Amino acid sequence: MSGNWLCIETTGDLLGVALLGADGALLADVEQEAPRLHSARLVPAIAEALRLAGLSQAAVGQIAVDRGPGSYTGIRIGLAAAEAMGQGLGIPVFGVPGLWASAASRSLEGLYAPALDARREDAFCALYEVRRKGLPEERIGPGMRPMREFLEECRSFGRPVEVMGDAVRRHEEIVRGFAFARIGPSQMGAARLGLFAMRAREEALDDALSTAALYLRPPATAPRRLDG
Repeated sequence: MSGNWLCIETTGDLLGVALLGADGALLADVEQEAPRLHSARLVPAIAEALRLAGLSQAAVGQIAVDRGPGSYTGIRIGLAAAEAMGQGLGIPVFGVPGLWASAASRSLEGLYAPALDARREDAFCALYEVRRKGLPEERIGPGMRPMREFLEECRSFGRPVEVMGDAVRRHEEIVRGFAFARIGPSQMGAARLGLFAMRAREEALDDALSTAALYLRPPATAPRRLDG
């Protein structure tokens, strides 16, 4: 079986597809701003990544896909595509918790707060501590919260916090209002998913790689309850 990783990111407005070698080397990376167009653009993006890497589908040995949190529809699209491709090729699919993977992509020790835009005043966010060894440790668990309230929680740690993810762009004024908060990258990239999956498997944390979706909120199309 090939050791190449296909990484799929569809949980936000950014559509990301990356290919990694067995050693984690980046072979190809395709990113598109594609709000509400993931279902139409994902398969072509995978084909483009394979073309850039000079690989066929048969050269993919495993798939890492962001299982959330994020857009309800985006999560479903990514997981469905990954599982269909995994079944077709007879290869394993690993669901990756996207916020945790974002924190794990940072190399310096410290506190990191990945935050994804959840519309209005809310963000899908969590706080992790990166240390020299092992995967980041959770300090505030993943949830959907108003950005200001989340940062107030982070303040209690009394240390600098790097806030990153696409919620930074939407809520930049709020983030800049907290002296302890540093602004990190707004896009984290699909490659982090495969790198996280590699580390989790090395540390025998296979439970972290479930393909169960992590929605954190019901779909926007959920039926409303009628009073009376």
